[in-house]
Amino acid sequence: MSAASMSKFLTQVKVSMAPFSPASKSAKIFLSRIITNDSMTANPALKIVTQSHADVTKAPLISVTYKDGKTLDLQTGEMKVNDVLRQVGKHARKLQEKEDATA
Repeated sequence: MSAASMSKFLTQVKVSMAPFSPASKSAKIFLSRIITNDSMTANPALKIVTQSHADVTKAPLISVTYKDGKTLDLQTGEMKVNDVLRQVGKHARKLQEKEDATA
């Protein structure tokens, strides 16, 4: 599932990170995949909140809220971006399947 099709099932994405920390790499790449023209066209109501801090010892955190109200919190310091996308996309795929079943 691409980030653009995944974003259609999200209501909010919050990212908290130290932007110059190497541990924030996955969080920054995730943001770059979510904040695209295709993603914003698929879901113009998607709210993206970023919070920067200077504490490089604090783990980066991504919090995702889905359209059905479920929330997923990920500490991404040790995760690769594909793992982050897989975790976020897992519930989005379930919502896609439900939508396809009712259509």
